[in-house]
Amino acid sequence: MLPLLLITRYTLILIPAIASMYLESYASNGTYVFFILLFFWVAELRRTIFKRAVWMLLIEIAFSGWLSYTFDGLLFMIFYSTMLTYLHSFHRHLRISFLGVQLIALNLSLQGQSSSSYVLANLLFFILALLLLHMNQVEQNKVDIELLYDQLRRQHYELDEARMQLLDYAKQVENIAQLDERNRISRDIHDDLGHQLIRLKMMMEAGLRILPTQMDKGMEMLTSVRDQLTESMELLRSTVRKLKPDDDSMQSFTLNRLIEGLTKDKSIAIEVDIQGMPYVLYPSLAFILYRNAQEAITNAIRHGGATSVQIQLIYETKQITMSVSNNGRLPAVQTVKGLGMTGMEERSKLIGGQLYVAMDSVFTVTTVLPTFR
Repeated sequence: MLPLLLITRYTLILIPAIASMYLESYASNGTYVFFILLFFWVAELRRTIFKRAVWMLLIEIAFSGWLSYTFDGLLFMIFYSTMLTYLHSFHRHLRISFLGVQLIALNLSLQGQSSSSYVLANLLFFILALLLLHMNQVEQNKVDIELLYDQLRRQHYELDEARMQLLDYAKQVENIAQLDERNRISRDIHDDLGHQLIRLKMMMEAGLRILPTQMDKGMEMLTSVRDQLTESMELLRSTVRKLKPDDDSMQSFTLNRLIEGLTKDKSIAIEVDIQGMPYVLYPSLAFILYRNAQEAITNAIRHGGATSVQIQLIYETKQITMSVSNNGRLPAVQTVKGLGMTGMEERSKLIGGQLYVAMDSVFTVTTVLPTFR
């Protein structure tokens, strides 16, 4: 029990006990003091040994009722001392039950006293009970808020760690993709260009050997070497272009390219609404947005017969949201997800994103991806 609460508890026993000695005339003050000290002993036993014993609490309530009934005066106030001990420690249903028991004991102990004593005692009882219940609720709310804050802080740390892991994973995926592409180009150079250059070197050496004796044959071989060198140069240029793609290739997975191609091939009207300040996305994010938009538009044309599609892009600090809506037919019932929708969801969840489907007035597919900024 808190020190302030403990002081208040014993004050609510001591002051009424002393005041009652001056307000009432007892046959034996010694007997009266003995029972008051005995009540102190019961209260101390409950505080130190029988802290949550229900039977001991009932004994204290009964004892306080007997003291109030036997000695009158202000001893009804010791009920309030007992009230301080259980409203913050027992379960809600037990607290209400004990309040009811105390209220009955209080009114039984006041039999024979004036009506004003009844009114004052019950009024003080209800005021103190409401005040203590409110304080207990405030304390419980404080504990709940602290627990919630600790939980949110722990989840925040976990989310930060997951975000860093996803960022590292995205970088590793892109590095692996770049490494695979470099290995492929290296194999192309070795298998195609390398072998071709070796063959040309051998042809040139042969041509140089026969040139003095067979002029026409030697010139024919050198001409063939020249033509094949031209092909080798074109192969080399193609390989260099693969090492550094041009702007057109770099934009192959942008929404602009998707919209341009679909509008040309499908004769469908596509509107794009961009909100927020656009920023450069990781290639993996751009690829997911491209594929999800492509799948959503294709489904709208194939299954809904849509003639108009609206794409909304919302750039935020920690995430990017893309919503694709169409004016096509809504499905009669919500069917099981097909391969296209499942693929969209798997692509989104791969980097910690989410996919949402709404069927209100229009069919809308929303992709939410973290941007790791």
